Order: sequence, then C-alpha cells, then structure tokens
Amino acid sequence: MASTTNSTTVLYGTAWTEDTLLAMVCANNLALEQQDGIKRHFEYDWRTLAAINPHYKRFVEAEIARLGQDHLVIRTQYNLQSITGTGYLLKDLQRYLLCGSHDWEDEPDSGHAYLLGIDVGGEERPTRGDKKKLSSKRDSTVVTVGKVSYNEFTLPKIEIVHQYWFTGMHHSNQYAAICAIIEQWNTRRVVIDATGLGEALASLLIDKFGNDRVTAFKFSRLSKSELTFHFLSLINSGRLQLYTPDAAPPEIYHECMKQLKMARYSIPGEGLLSFSVLPEDGHDDFLISIALCTEAIREFSTSVANSEIVKPQRFYNDGRY
Repeated sequence: MASTTNSTTVLYGTAWTEDTLLAMVCANNLALEQQDGIKRHFEYDWRTLAAINPHYKRFVEAEIARLGQDHLVIRTQYNLQSITGTGYLLKDLQRYLLCGSHDWEDEPDSGHAYLLGIDVGGEERPTRGDKKKLSSKRDSTVVTVGKVSYNEFTLPKIEIVHQYWFTGMHHSNQYAAICAIIEQWNTRRVVIDATGLGEALASLLIDKFGNDRVTAFKFSRLSKSELTFHFLSLINSGRLQLYTPDAAPPEIYHECMKQLKMARYSIPGEGLLSFSVLPEDGHDDFLISIALCTEAIREFSTSVANSEIVKPQRFYNDGRY
C-alpha cells in the first residue's frame, strides 16, 4: 500500500555496521540525492535533542567524557556513524594506558592475590610417513599471571607480572605445567578457554582445584562480546597494565605487544563486539589470555579494608536543629 502511494518511509534503529538495512537505505538515499538533488535522507544526531533538553545534553556529555569520543557506543548510537568492522581494537592511547611501571616477577608476593588467564593451543604430533617431522606450527598455550591490587576508588585492578608461552607441548605436559603454575603463584582465580581444545584441560583443572577456583570460559558471540567490552573498560580506566620490558624475556614481550597492536574489532551482530588477530597478521593467544584475566577479576569485590563509610550530611535547616 505504501509503495503505490509513495508514502514516506521511516526506519528506526542503530546502523551498527555498513551492511545493516538502515545503513544501506541511508547510503542509497544519499546516492540518489547526488543524482537528482532531491532531499531524501534526514538525520538528527544527539545534538538535536540536546539543544532543547539540557538534561539529555548533560547526560550525553558525561557519557562522552566517560567512554571517549571514539567509543563504539558514542559513534553509533549518538553520532549515527556506522562501523566498517575492520579497524584496530586498541588505539595508541589505549596501548599507552596498558604500559605499566611495575616489573616482571618470577615469584609471588605473599601480600597479594593472583589470578590466571589461560588460552589453550594445540600440541605438535609427527605427521604420517615421517615420525621425526612435526606438523605445521599451531597456536600456543599462553598463561598470563595477574597480580590483584586496588586503586584509589577501591576498585580491583590487574598488574600483569608474568607470562608462560608453551608451543607444541603435549597436553599431558601442559596439564602438569599449569598445575605447578597455579600452586606456585597460590592462585585465587583461574579462567581458561574451554572452547574446543581447552575443554578437556579445563575439566581436569576443575577436578583438581574445584570450580570455585577454576572457571571454564566458553566462547560464543554473546560471551565474547561481553568479554570484549569488559576488557576495553579495564584498559580505559587504567585498571589493566602490563609489566615493563626491562626484566621480561624479549621474545615474550615483543610477541605480546605485537598481538595487542594487531588486534582488530568486528561487530558480529547488533550491539555485539568481538576481537581477533587476522591470520595473516599472526596469532591471538597472548591477547585472549590477557582478556581472560579481566574475566577473572570479576570475582574480586571492592576492597572492604580500604573502604570508608560516608556519613550523611544535612545541607539545609528544616527548623528542627
């Protein structure tokens, strides 16, 4: 009925990516405008409402100050910009925020709690016909050790102090090595990728240490999106920092920084966010291991010892005092 009477069409929603219906209709209308000059596309970002509603203006300005002008939510929901999905996950400022001033550690400090993020890689097996020749190199198993402390707002933060890098190690040996790591660092919380290769290893670790200490993390579009947003929030708030390169093994430090630099984001669905390293750019095992540390920090609540009770104050005189 609408098409026969040339009725106005109104589309609602957020053009998250360029392949959504809203973004494609917008692009088509703009292309037609270039051809005949007839106005077809009308766009009003957050500033339109802010001009007539000061409460909304203050709210959005506070969100921009909190998240940053380039945050995906600000760009899409407030500035009406669609995302191509091919950009890098971390900008220069975020990589700068990741660089801490603490040292690489070889043993735990008895005064702190520790957590682990584990990304599980494959094991090397001899190929058929040549028992001495190993198959092509697989992703590695990376164990990231994080020391937990609290910032000035008594929020838990992570200082990455050590990383283990196992490439081609048989899974039975990986299990023994990770058990030793958990015990050495007196680890309070472990989050391990239990999607695919890591499922059996995660099950064995839970049997040994209990599910109150070890969490098997299953990657899905939704769980990875939540992890990505949480990972970015800790970086942006300065609550996730990497050791200095001074005492760290150079090959570990450089591979870790390379993966953080090459990490890209994608938008698999409306309101969802994901990250990865393109195959031609390398692996993402260090990246995922660090991200899983931010999942482990969820188990640490605000420091009660450092918190204070704020007594209410009366800012007016109602005649009773």
